[in-house]
Amino acid sequence: MGIDQSRRTRTAEVTILLTEDEAASLLKIQPATLATWRVKGRPHLPFVRVGRCIRYRRQDIAAFIDGHLADCTGTGRA
Repeated sequence: MGIDQSRRTRTAEVTILLTEDEAASLLKIQPATLATWRVKGRPHLPFVRVGRCIRYRRQDIAAFIDGHLADCTGTGRA
């Protein structure tokens, strides 16, 4: 196995593509919300277009969740 083949194999092993429904399910939101986010471009959640299909990488979903952790809901009045 050459270097290029080895690299492709490792990439294929870690890159798991999720359907829009699967990604929405992981985030506990509606698929329509993901569509809205794609159109608006925010919040930023990378996606992959495969022909007419939209796919999300599992690691991007995990990074999105990690990047949106919060300690409180805001600066309310005390």
